Amino acid sequence: MRTGKTFIVFVLLLLVSAGNLWARTPIGMLTEPQGKVEYSKDGKRWKKVRRNVFMYDSYQVRTNPDSSVTFINQTTNQTTSIPAGTVAQVSAEGIQAVSGELGNQQAAGDLVAGLGDKFIKTQKYTTVRRSAKKPGIQLKAGNVVITGDFPDLVWENVGPQYSYRVRIGEKNRKTREWEDLNTYEIPATDAPLIRATIEPPADNVRYFVEVLDGTEVVYTTRESRLKGLTSKRLNELKQQSEQAQSMDSSGFLYANLLTDYGILVGAMDVYEQFFQEYADDEDVNDLRPFLIEIYSRLYLEEMKSSAIKAYNDQL
Repeated sequence: MRTGKTFIVFVLLLLVSAGNLWARTPIGMLTEPQGKVEYSKDGKRWKKVRRNVFMYDSYQVRTNPDSSVTFINQTTNQTTSIPAGTVAQVSAEGIQAVSGELGNQQAAGDLVAGLGDKFIKTQKYTTVRRSAKKPGIQLKAGNVVITGDFPDLVWENVGPQYSYRVRIGEKNRKTREWEDLNTYEIPATDAPLIRATIEPPADNVRYFVEVLDGTEVVYTTRESRLKGLTSKRLNELKQQSEQAQSMDSSGFLYANLLTDYGILVGAMDVYEQFFQEYADDEDVNDLRPFLIEIYSRLYLEEMKSSAIKAYNDQL
């Protein structure tokens, strides 16, 4: 009987957790605050908007004289300008003026499509999974997209005594033997993160990393996917990047866009700059799971663990 009751309690806890997660799905986001803009969770305590802020059901935003802000509705993919002297409230239907008037609406394109769904997805990366650390070298390389603007591969340094070799290529279709298309030698360093700058591939290929102790290969990662972008896709990325940066100068939406394209190292760099710039903002922690997801997909376990700790400590 005790086992049965324990199971029921466990299921109830899961349902409560799922309900809380759904309740915190954002309706949209505030971007581009100009002047003194404030938001409130309960209409009583108001906080200054310094950068992107997720807005949930019942949240309010107010603009003071000579100030403005933009609200992005992640469901309708529309932006609404909120001019000076306006108080507005967010609900499941979007945003409505409580006093004053809302400004123009326009399409935001696909830049914020499914932002709420992405927010829910990132939550699974914030769980601490405790397991015994295996002895020896444990290294993985992530599946990434490389471009001329973002030409780096990254992985965790397994020790200052080791150097590395990146081998890019594919298996011969007939012999199934590996054939190198390019190799890169990475010298030993005590830096915690290894970066290898490579040429963007013309086609979808694979790569793996060899760990060397002197001239001896002591560990080899599994093969991972390495992709480039066609000229058409690069042009699309350029146009969407310009739109994202014009809508949101903080870099958050730009990093989100890079993630959608699979440019994970670039997204990591932009997210890290974002969190460094807004480190003293008390609500920036709500956005941290987006960075934690990138660390996870790049197998940067130490950086992921530190970010999860920072996230959970500030909940």
